[in-house]
Amino acid sequence: STSQTIDVTGIVADSLVEGTETVTVTLTGITASDPGITIDAANDSDSIDILDGDAATISIAGTTNGDETGPVDGVFTVTQTTTAVSDTVLSYTVGGTATAGAEYTALSASVTIAAGSTSQTINVTGIVADSLVEGTETVTVTLTGITASDPGITIDAANDSDSIDLLDGDVAQVSIAATTDGNESGPVDGAFTVTQTTVAVSDTDLSYTVGGTATAGTDYTALSGTVTVPAGSTSATIDVTGIVADSLVEGTETVTVSLTGITASDPGITIDAANDSDSIDVLDGDAATVSVAGTTDGDESGPVDGVFTVTQTTTAVSDTVVSYTVAGTATAGADYTALSGTVTVPAGSTSATI
Repeated sequence: STSQTIDVTGIVADSLVEGTETVTVTLTGITASDPGITIDAANDSDSIDILDGDAATISIAGTTNGDETGPVDGVFTVTQTTTAVSDTVLSYTVGGTATAGAEYTALSASVTIAAGSTSQTINVTGIVADSLVEGTETVTVTLTGITASDPGITIDAANDSDSIDLLDGDVAQVSIAATTDGNESGPVDGAFTVTQTTVAVSDTDLSYTVGGTATAGTDYTALSGTVTVPAGSTSATIDVTGIVADSLVEGTETVTVSLTGITASDPGITIDAANDSDSIDVLDGDAATVSVAGTTDGDESGPVDGVFTVTQTTTAVSDTVVSYTVAGTATAGADYTALSGTVTVPAGSTSATI
């Protein structure tokens, strides 16, 4: 014969991703033969491949949310469906609403699944436990490529990206307080101050109702019913403007504002129920004096009633009730009907008669 085979048998069909391997055979000598037979030195060695039929896919999942309270690190887990004989090195990008370097430590953009392992974690560390009310934010990691691996390993396109939440443990309460009384003299605007106990990243919009003894649109400009504490701020004012400096004597009136709801805000912001309403005074700078004058003499001929006129220098919103005494040489009850001792100048009027 002129040939013989060397069979490589018993090849192990494992599940290990390992790429193509080789078997090399080199002829080293003739231990028995007829004379004149030699080894061809130019062709005394050759190799065959042992092909690997295994493959693996890689996916990523957000497995632990981060939390400012603690703080608690967030975790992504990168999973390979089977082991490999070499490290699998992957690149990734980072997105989401949380800011890398400000709210957590910036990630490296590379992760390695070690040879013989099927997973590796990407830890989101350095989460900043600030006092800023900001609601839940996100970190998103997307696998973008394999920079080193055994053959047969690919990224699972259906599971190449995921997100975790960064939970915010901060809360705030909103209250209202009367800070400046209004005054018709000037006039001087009134003011309420709405206070939030800590700053937030978004505007806090609140609704409110208005009450009190002063009349909106008559005594002052009607209020809008909404107020906004801007993002990054802890307060806003509600100004009571357009106070009417009339000549009407009306005493102190009030404006009451009650917070009724939050229409837009970051999570964790509530109204302080114990301090959700307050009132300011609207002071009246007007004054009036009251005088009396005898305006008609009485006469027994007729007879003709006598008249006193009580005069108030300006109108008032309430009745003005004045007491008086009676004297003189005529005798009450004998010469004329006894007088009552009180007289009322009606609201909106400037005089009354006795």
